Amino acid sequence: MAPRHRRPPREVETPSATIRYDPVDEPESWASYCCTWEVLFLPLIVAGVVGFVFLHFHLYPTIEKVHPLPNVDPESASVVWGTYRPQIYFGLRTRSPMSPLFGMMWYEQPNTVHRPHIRHWCNQDDRLPGYYWYEADGRTFGKQNISEHHKGVIQTDWVNDANGFGARVKLNMAPGRRYNVVLYFSAQELGTRFRLGKHLRDIFHGHSELLGTFTFSINLKNGTQLNASHSTLLSDERIPSEKYHDFVLESTQAFNLPNQPLHYLLNEKKNTEEGKFIAVQLNLGNKAEFEMFLHSSRTDKLKPMKTEELTHSLRVRSQNFNKKYEAAFQLGGKNYSQTQLKMAKVALSNMLGSVGYWFGHNKVLFNNMIHGYGPHTLFSAVPSRSFFPRGFLWDEGFHQMLIRKIDPKMSLEVIVSWMNAMDTSGWIPREMIVGPEAEAKVPAEFVPQKPDVANPPTLFYVMDKLIHDEKTVGRYAGILKLLYPRLEKWFHWIRITQAGHSRGTFRWRGRNSTILSELNPKTLSSGLDDFPRSSHPSDNEYHLDLRCWLALASRVLARLAKSYGTETDYLKTSKVMEELNNFDNLVKDHWSEEQQGFYDYGKHSLDVALAPVPVSGGPRPFEYQRVTSRAPTYQLVTDVFGYNNLFPMMLKMIPSKSNILKATLDKIRDPKILWTNYGLRSISRSSPYYMARNTEHDPPYWRGYIWLNINYMILSSLRHYADQPGPHKQQAEKIFHELRANLVSNMANQFRKTGFLWENYDDKTGEGRGCHPFTGWSSLILLIMSDNLDT
Repeated sequence: MAPRHRRPPREVETPSATIRYDPVDEPESWASYCCTWEVLFLPLIVAGVVGFVFLHFHLYPTIEKVHPLPNVDPESASVVWGTYRPQIYFGLRTRSPMSPLFGMMWYEQPNTVHRPHIRHWCNQDDRLPGYYWYEADGRTFGKQNISEHHKGVIQTDWVNDANGFGARVKLNMAPGRRYNVVLYFSAQELGTRFRLGKHLRDIFHGHSELLGTFTFSINLKNGTQLNASHSTLLSDERIPSEKYHDFVLESTQAFNLPNQPLHYLLNEKKNTEEGKFIAVQLNLGNKAEFEMFLHSSRTDKLKPMKTEELTHSLRVRSQNFNKKYEAAFQLGGKNYSQTQLKMAKVALSNMLGSVGYWFGHNKVLFNNMIHGYGPHTLFSAVPSRSFFPRGFLWDEGFHQMLIRKIDPKMSLEVIVSWMNAMDTSGWIPREMIVGPEAEAKVPAEFVPQKPDVANPPTLFYVMDKLIHDEKTVGRYAGILKLLYPRLEKWFHWIRITQAGHSRGTFRWRGRNSTILSELNPKTLSSGLDDFPRSSHPSDNEYHLDLRCWLALASRVLARLAKSYGTETDYLKTSKVMEELNNFDNLVKDHWSEEQQGFYDYGKHSLDVALAPVPVSGGPRPFEYQRVTSRAPTYQLVTDVFGYNNLFPMMLKMIPSKSNILKATLDKIRDPKILWTNYGLRSISRSSPYYMARNTEHDPPYWRGYIWLNINYMILSSLRHYADQPGPHKQQAEKIFHELRANLVSNMANQFRKTGFLWENYDDKTGEGRGCHPFTGWSSLILLIMSDNLDT
């Protein structure tokens, strides 16, 4: 099937010199008079104005929020505590803007006076050997191990109830070392006030509009002794959350009494009678255990939790979690090693234990000015507690592919939360950097969002699974019905605002056509960042992956329309679905018969490089810029083959009997192209962009490394084609088993060596790369191990 002829862009179109335009005398008729240009001019102008007004008011970003959908969870969620501060090693809050923030800090007690390195925010620079929730349901309990240097381990276990929470902390550190642990609460609204008690069993108490009157108590366990009396801190200052640990250290004093080791204590002389920030410090030895309990008087039905109830609740909730885990993923009889099984449970537990809650405004670049957009209450999983502890739109669809298997209700809560971030045009921010804790981890120049930039609509990917699950549909039909028009608005916005130059083509907005310092200008909106597109961005390019994402979204909308829309809705969405999923049109626009692959189209040079170019007025006489030996022309981008080119297969658009499927499978399995012993690399080794730096200082990202989310999508499609009748099912089956084994083996090996799941993996060595722990979409390894690909 040869590609259709692609016209050059309009700015270079000229009439053919071989055609003669000879006038033909025809008698004028009334109809011809009515169709003259002069008569048609006014109606055309009117139609144009009407069209512009429609587009302006219905598609142009407004940064005015849509009316929020109702909560999936009962209103009690606002007073139930959870690990909704993923960027903190151990932090708790409720899902309410008024919730106080609880957190734990610790540091090794120095033997000389100097500023210690405090542990509080998850930080790669802490270089901890490992930290992860190894059992957690994201709602009611969690068990976490934090590996310190010198082979020490801190264990944090917690449970909640309707009136508060209980937690147990154990330190098992190297002999001879001493550790100081700081526990704190911080108010988030003026009505919350804290006061100090007189002893550990009543160390804090206070009152808030949300929780009523509350008390906080600490209980030392198993003979644990303090190296010095506990110390407290109470301040009425308004302290930014990212400065809590600095404030604690600045409020610490060193005491060096005769014949005693040095002790750091909180400066109690500065305490006020009541305040907004309160902390207690415990000076402990290398082995210690203590419990803490928060109890509020919001309801009199429950008494304060005690040690026996904490132990019992942890045991029962752990048992229930493990039963649900095995029922959902059924790894018990699959002959996996202990390391592989441990990695699988950590993958899920740490994703659930990292689900966060944020409240505040986005910053949006709107009409060339920064505006506040919101307020939002976001409930979302995160890619990485240390590096990306905030919501990412395209990551979230992959997160929920896993979470929905054990908690579909949570998945719907998260999807509703993202849909509530939509503006009235249908735009959703691709990053939800909401509130001070989220902003603290982001360089200022990357905080503002652009309301014309889209992101892969991966929530349709998980919705496709949810609406095919009879139990989920039966139980949550009401919220699915409410989600349908919101998803339709989002789809409509993407389809119109990201439309390409010709019908049926689409283009990611946000590429910089003027930048010269990048070898291939990034396409951040696609989620694939520096994956090479056409070398010279233009309005006339179109992108394969975006077209395929919209094809999937249209299929989901058609099914939702059939269940929850009118007959007219269904007919309309079915027509759009048929157009976007027309395989012949996909071939005409994106297939190269010569190169046997699907490709992007755009203004592209096949000879492009970064080279030093003389400049004046700078710190040095040259700078590295993109240069070409052949001028760019409009063509398919055939010198890049990788993840982007597999989207027609990944989203199951290729007919199972097509020879195009075989050509795609051959490329996947070819070691010279994508195949490695560790997974599929992101672009072919034969591409000039393979492992190429995008600027002088910008290393490759999606240019060779192995990414789990795309490998998961490929495995899902391989399973699909292995189950379909056709001549290529055996080839798909064989590749499926080989690829799955490679991914599981390598990731478990790296988990054993490093203690972490990683953002991506090296295609030459299999080593983990990027940020860690990355228990976002890398956690999909659990679905891969369980064969739970839901094809």
